Formats: sequence, structure tokens, C-alpha cells
Amino acid sequence: MKKQFPIYLFIRAQLFWILLAFARCQTKPNDLQPLTRFNHVYLSVADMDRSIAFYTNAFDLEVAKHVKKLKRTNLDGVSTESDINLAFFRFPGQGFVLEVGENPEFKPENSSANYLHVCVEVKDIETAGKRVEEAGGILSRPLSLVEIEGVTAKTMFFTGPDGETIELLQLISGGI
Repeated sequence: MKKQFPIYLFIRAQLFWILLAFARCQTKPNDLQPLTRFNHVYLSVADMDRSIAFYTNAFDLEVAKHVKKLKRTNLDGVSTESDINLAFFRFPGQGFVLEVGENPEFKPENSSANYLHVCVEVKDIETAGKRVEEAGGILSRPLSLVEIEGVTAKTMFFTGPDGETIELLQLISGGI
């Protein structure tokens, strides 16, 4: 006869995972957490110069680094070098990075199921929206008020120079 797994052990295991997930949601990372923050979002683009102009003009992003060579060494010690064209953007004083990589075979379209949009929080959405349009962004969803479980925000969506979707968000109340 097959021995059944006691239900109380199953419930205790589920509670453990729930508590662990809750602990990971705290806003201040501690030394015990191996994962501390998001680091970057990567976008493929067709024209690096055009993308640098767009993101620096539309969002005041700084080019933190512009990389042309990549050396990758495998665990077996074999190294390969590649010519690349990557730009790392960041807002002044912030650590989160928007990584943009030029890919000559890139076809500008937003068809990836894994990438939906990048959201930029702004203080004045109308002014920011005008700025994005002046930099070449195309309005894809006009200004609207969004309310979800204690958060109220204004949002607008734009299409960037390579078909990427960019959301502008101005928090009115609440927060995530």
C-alpha cells in the first residue's frame, strides 16, 4: 500500500514558500538576499546613432558607456572576441540601465511575446509626452487615467524609433 504524504506537511511547505516570497518583496535588500535589484532592460535597434539621439533627447538619459568590443571567455578558458555596438543609458544618479544593442539584421517591429514595454516614470506627463514626440516618438495610446488597487496614475504610450513600446507614467496617488 502506498503511503500518503501528510497534508499538514504540504501546508507547511506552502506557507514556507509564501513567506519566502513575501520576504523577497521587501523594499530594502539585505545581505542575506542573493538578488538585490533589477539591473537593466535590453532593446535591439537598427540604428545606434538614431537611438542615442532619441533616448538622450526624449528622456534626458545619459550614455553611461558605449561599447564596441566584447570578449567572452568560457569556463574551459576559450575566448572569443566580437565587434558589437552597445550603449548603456541611465538617468542621472540612478543605477538602472537601459541597454541598447545595434543589430544589423534587426527588423523594426514589436512582435516579441516576451517584451511588451519599458515604462518611464515622469513628473509632468503632458510635458514629457510632447518631448517624446519632438524626439521622434509616435503616440500609440493617448493620455488616460488608470486606477488599480490603491494606485492612480496617468499613462501614455509611444512607439520608439525601432518599434519599441514606451510607457510614460505619472503617479497621482499610491505607489508600487
